Amino acid sequence: MPLIPARLQRLPRWPRPVRIALAALLALYLLYLLAGNIFLNTPLFDMVTNRKPDKFQLHSGPALTVVPGHAVLWNVHVRVQANRTVFVFSGERASAYISLPALLRREIHIPRVDAAGVRAVIRQVDKAIPPPPRSDQGWTVRMDEIHSDSIRSGEFGKLLIAGKGQATVGFVKQLRGGPAELLDSTATFDEATISLDGTTVLDQAHLDARASFPRHYRDEAPGRRKLGILTAELKVDARSQALRIDTAGAHVKVGTIPSTARLQADLAMDHGGVLRPGSHLVWRLPVHAGDHATDRGLLALQLNVAEQIRLQARLPKDEDTGSEIDADLHIAGRTIPFDDLSDLLPRTSGDVRASWKFESLNWISELIVRKPWFRLDGGGLVKADLKLANGQLAPGSTAEVPQVVAIADVAGVRMRGDAHAKGRITEGATPQAELKVEIPQFRAAPMNAPDQVLFDGRAMSLDLTGDARLKELKEGVRARLRFNDARVPDLSRYNRFVGNDQLRLLGGTGLLSGDVELDTSGRIGTGKADLRGEGARMQLAGVAMRGDALLRARIKRADFEQKQFDLGGTTVRLQDVRIADSTDAGWWGELAVRSGHLGASAPLNADAVADIRLRDAGPLLDVFGERSAYPRWVLGLVDSGEVQASGQLRWRQGQLVVDDLEAENARLSLRGRLDIGKPGKRGDLYLRWGVLGAGIELDGENRQWHLAGAKEWYEKQPRLLPAR
Repeated sequence: MPLIPARLQRLPRWPRPVRIALAALLALYLLYLLAGNIFLNTPLFDMVTNRKPDKFQLHSGPALTVVPGHAVLWNVHVRVQANRTVFVFSGERASAYISLPALLRREIHIPRVDAAGVRAVIRQVDKAIPPPPRSDQGWTVRMDEIHSDSIRSGEFGKLLIAGKGQATVGFVKQLRGGPAELLDSTATFDEATISLDGTTVLDQAHLDARASFPRHYRDEAPGRRKLGILTAELKVDARSQALRIDTAGAHVKVGTIPSTARLQADLAMDHGGVLRPGSHLVWRLPVHAGDHATDRGLLALQLNVAEQIRLQARLPKDEDTGSEIDADLHIAGRTIPFDDLSDLLPRTSGDVRASWKFESLNWISELIVRKPWFRLDGGGLVKADLKLANGQLAPGSTAEVPQVVAIADVAGVRMRGDAHAKGRITEGATPQAELKVEIPQFRAAPMNAPDQVLFDGRAMSLDLTGDARLKELKEGVRARLRFNDARVPDLSRYNRFVGNDQLRLLGGTGLLSGDVELDTSGRIGTGKADLRGEGARMQLAGVAMRGDALLRARIKRADFEQKQFDLGGTTVRLQDVRIADSTDAGWWGELAVRSGHLGASAPLNADAVADIRLRDAGPLLDVFGERSAYPRWVLGLVDSGEVQASGQLRWRQGQLVVDDLEAENARLSLRGRLDIGKPGKRGDLYLRWGVLGAGIELDGENRQWHLAGAKEWYEKQPRLLPAR
């Protein structure tokens, strides 16, 4: 047998041109082997493929090419970023063939890629790469089939699918702002585990998926809107984990535990985000929730698609916790609005009947008020029977919390008590939501001194009303807070609000009633408060007095956050007052505020124009001096009968200023101005009885009498407040 094949033995007899051509082809092939493999295994490959590393990176280990246009790469890593989305693909090995003739028409055409040991990651990043404007000038990348029979995992944001997978994906993309198309692509997983944010949700899963979308430019369907042009099918048959929510510790622990329940789904969606009739899903999900994750039972979720979407949920009643769910909802049409899923709400109607014991009920107040001035503290059972019509809670819907702690923070005061809350939806031009919170017993204390009880009582009610449309409810809700005859154990505790060196509440008890309306933030309101003080003891401008008091505060407008109040219409009446050590306890006085403003934040400040009624002028004269110092004719007027008076008042940082004080009765005429502050008292007083007149100039403990020309002297004295 010859050592050289017969054909090669005849080679010298071939025509010379043929032998030259064969030699040239062999030389070219050897040159290709050398140059191609050097190119693939040196930094030259990275320099060519990674010219824009922020958008595209391809790195690999050893590589081999034997046939022109075909290459095999090991340890492949590809990273692509478009806007904020990053695609990362890695594989143990990949082989691909590139169509060299397609390069002549500015197209990178790779008919098939075969990969092994594939892992895929798709995630969002903070730093975006703005997409180029629409254009048809770039090269086209066409990959007909990217195939793998050994996919290890796929990660999509917080969702991870790991198992035995295989897929075939194809796409066409024109670079530099050109259109893109997803060719008919399929993926299958067996024995897969599906987890969300590190928590296993499904295992022993079999998944079949198919998807494609038509040629389009990015601005036609950016971001999530791309789902709206997708045609897709998904079949899932998996074992479901049980949901475990443990609220026993300082932080809620959410996890899963193995179970025998299952998820079965057969879903299909056509172009336009329209679910295909016949799509269905059944998910049986064991639920363990609450303190130490109490077993609440098996929650059954079912979705069916016909002419519309029907979603049902049922959890049988748990006798230990009272929890149960029975919901039947219908969503008009079959289109899924991926760009704004909240648009599903106006299309949703149905019934939801549920009872659930929550560890925290703060979410109820968060639905209603904008700022946390009102809340339901701690946990409790919620019973609800809701009717939805086109995404709105319909009349007849009710909700109830049989027992819970209610807290309301108003103007720096915290009111707290065990409560019963009940809500309902009523008829109206638009349906109205009402929440009534009844508090049989309550107590109120300063927010920064919870042990100092300002008042406590019974039968407080808080009513909240607003537009039942969920988007409008939080913006327009109004609240009304009411209570009657709450006990005030010690009036001296109110010195933190009104007390200073010139005005001190020394003691006494009282009864307080309130009726206040607030906006959704708990900031702006109107209302009234009545305080009946018994045995009240106080000291004003060095004058001690005691008696009974009745304050009727009328609040035309209140900013409780800034503690600013319009007090026009407020009245204060002192009854059975005893001045200092006097034995006369029958004196009384009344002040009615024509217009007034109170700033209750520290330091306290107030302005008012008021009308005053006094049994007699005795207390006014006592402020300016001891009665023994007055002329005899003045002392004869002290008990001359009821005095009608008016004046302008200002309070600033513990300083009380009174101006334009004018008092009259049948015999006496009095005019005065007074400044009572920390340095002491100063002021001017003019008294007249017929043709007799007297003026008193007060400066601390010094008093100067002006008997001749008293009226003219008084009119020359400077004002203490700007004239009104």
